[in-house]
Amino acid sequence: MRQDEIIGGTSDVSEDDILRAVQSLTPLGSGFTIVELGRRQMIRSVPKELNTDQSTVLEAIQVLGFVTHSMLRLNLGWDRARAQTVLDDLLSDSLVWVDSQADEKEYWTPTFVNKL
Repeated sequence: MRQDEIIGGTSDVSEDDILRAVQSLTPLGSGFTIVELGRRQMIRSVPKELNTDQSTVLEAIQVLGFVTHSMLRLNLGWDRARAQTVLDDLLSDSLVWVDSQADEKEYWTPTFVNKL
């Protein structure tokens, strides 16, 4: 028997449990909210609005789990500065993680890394 079963709990947490927990924090002004990004939902823990470019990148990441600088430039037609700015912003807010081991830096979303 596991420790959590001994004290009457369970480690099974549903998606609905998480949604209700985040919503219950709203009256406290905690900044925790559920953000819809394409087909996925993410928990935003910092009270900051995503701009259009940030939302676009986070939606693009859903396809492969990551994006690169050149992917944004080729597929979205962005110039180098625009792609770098949005990636730097997402990285500074911990919305993406960088993998520097490939030939080109890959920017992954932490939610996708958990699914590997």
